[in-house]
Amino acid sequence: MRLIVCVKRDLHGCVFLNRLLPRLANHQVHVLLADKTRPAECSIPELSELAYLERGLPLQRLFPLLDQMPAAAAEWATFAGLEKRHGLRCERLDDINAPATLSALQTFAPDLIISARFSYIFKPAAIATARFGVLNVHPGELPAYAGLFAPMRTIAEGGRDLVCCLHFIDAGIDSGPIIDMQRLPYRKDLGLLNQITEIYPLAITPLLDLIDRLERGTGIRAAVQDRRQRRYWPAPSAAEVGAFLAAGHRLWTAQGYDDLLARFLPNGQGIAAPEAAGRV
Repeated sequence: MRLIVCVKRDLHGCVFLNRLLPRLANHQVHVLLADKTRPAECSIPELSELAYLERGLPLQRLFPLLDQMPAAAAEWATFAGLEKRHGLRCERLDDINAPATLSALQTFAPDLIISARFSYIFKPAAIATARFGVLNVHPGELPAYAGLFAPMRTIAEGGRDLVCCLHFIDAGIDSGPIIDMQRLPYRKDLGLLNQITEIYPLAITPLLDLIDRLERGTGIRAAVQDRRQRRYWPAPSAAEVGAFLAAGHRLWTAQGYDDLLARFLPNGQGIAAPEAAGRV
């Protein structure tokens, strides 16, 4: 099957690819990477800090160093390392709906497009390039947590579990039919960054099952969302982030972050994480 996998060019997107791509060895895969920064990530210090840990530090400091080293058997690879490891291309783009991108999609003629943390909205013309449509991995329960920062919103409202929702993309935002939902117990001690990294891979098993069904031509069960229960969330305000931290939740922990980065290192040894406000 011809597959396009769309992820954000950040730590979570890279981890998702490291876990997904080995399971797609029998398919023809092309990867699209989104570079997008939201205004709240620049104006709210705690979210700026989180963005640095998710993008700035790994992409600007760690990954370039690893890419210059001789090939070694680290558990996880950088984006450039994934290209070599799996014999594919990871292409950065600014707009999935741009005419040049649409033309490239039509030329590749994907059977299915998979989106996880991609940030860009697929318009109908982009959706139509895939024979079986576009699937999205959303880190929140739908329809109650559509939109941005769903894990933080879930916990702020007292949720005990984080949720991974696999659904088709339609003309709306996080509004398409639901294929599967998986739950992950929330751990207050671990830090939200580490748990977000664990949310997206929960979709891999149901995603592979769906691909198998499509290849065999068997039926697919998808549940239409109850629009009466829909809530769309924008990026949180500075006050909402402050209330989240004041309640004892953590955006990240030094040990958890060190454990994540260690899995990209050939010797598996951690590195010292920077001191920052969102750690406690």
